Amino acid sequence: MKRLEQQLSTTSRHETQSSNSVRNHSDPPSVDDLLISIFSRLPLKSIARFRCVSKLLASILRRHDFTELFLTKSLTRPRLLFTVKATNGKLLFYSSPQPHNPDHNSCLVPTPYHTSSFPEYLPSDICSTVCGLVLLQGWKRKVRVICNPATGEFLTLPKVKVKSNPREIAQTETYLGYDPIGKQFKVLCVTLSRDERPKTHQVLTLESGKRVWRTVEHKFYFEDNFTMSGDVCIDGVLYFGAAVGRSSMIVCFDVGSEKFSFINTNEDMRIQYPCLAGSLTLFNYKGKLGIRQDLDNMFCENELVLWVLQDAGNHKWSKHRYVLSPLGSDLVQYNRFIGMTSTGEVVFSGLSQLHEPSDLFYLSFYNLQSGTFKRVYFQGLEEFKQQFTTPHTFLDYVENIKFM
Repeated sequence: MKRLEQQLSTTSRHETQSSNSVRNHSDPPSVDDLLISIFSRLPLKSIARFRCVSKLLASILRRHDFTELFLTKSLTRPRLLFTVKATNGKLLFYSSPQPHNPDHNSCLVPTPYHTSSFPEYLPSDICSTVCGLVLLQGWKRKVRVICNPATGEFLTLPKVKVKSNPREIAQTETYLGYDPIGKQFKVLCVTLSRDERPKTHQVLTLESGKRVWRTVEHKFYFEDNFTMSGDVCIDGVLYFGAAVGRSSMIVCFDVGSEKFSFINTNEDMRIQYPCLAGSLTLFNYKGKLGIRQDLDNMFCENELVLWVLQDAGNHKWSKHRYVLSPLGSDLVQYNRFIGMTSTGEVVFSGLSQLHEPSDLFYLSFYNLQSGTFKRVYFQGLEEFKQQFTTPHTFLDYVENIKFM
């Protein structure tokens, strides 16, 4: 290891002396370039150990070009992220490779992230993840925290100053977005309206230096939509549900330009049958905005209905209806809808029933083409069943070693 450090030091001095010269394409790669190429292929735990070997290696592994290369490779190997609250109230993070076309009754063992540095006040009421970072916010203390389970880092966001009627408590919602072009993470804080007067919305960019909330302009107002859940960031656009009077819509926030727009929902999403339809859940449908319609009535127990946005400018949606088997109907009705993997499998989560031989936490993967369900069990999370706690699952999680 000492020889490696001497070589790195010598190479670094040589490159500094010749910084004004132009490198030819035929020149061999530097030691730094070779190390970056090698380390980008290693798992996260190995990189964490190498960071502790020497200051020189740590500086190389913190470089922007290396963190971007590692993120690019992580995007090709998506994972599952599990969050669960322990008996002491601390939020725990686990991760597992995301199976593709899993076998029947396969079993995986999630590995815990070492997040002992996270504070005790870390909120866990609401949780969303974008490109490796996780947004946590609590209702009671109004604390907003951005954390990175892969690196063990966290950042408590500054308080949001909201102007409101003294007789009212301003209601705000916070969302995390990522601009892949500018390579920036931004937090959007939306102040919901109680009347038709526009409210102030604010944005904070996660960059080094002083972090402040900035006001962003908008030309319409919206209210909370209690029939629509979830938010999703796709190709630099953040989507979440809202309402204007009795009308439902999707709010679109371009993370790069910080401009708002909206998309009308399809009328059939709300009036599908003579009885009322259930809730709507936003998710990523293979790179497009998708909505899962929860048909909460006795006539639709054997159906899975998904809507996909085809043309945002013209508010065009396509409907996908799948008739389920009796077993599939039970899974859809009694388990939690998680979303869709990048390979197109719909995922539900749940705990094994008491009469089943296993107490393991599991996910059900539904193949839309074959119409079959396959379960994947996860060993090591069953202790939380005794606490009546179900792990919160996130699909297509990517490990990001970028420092905040």
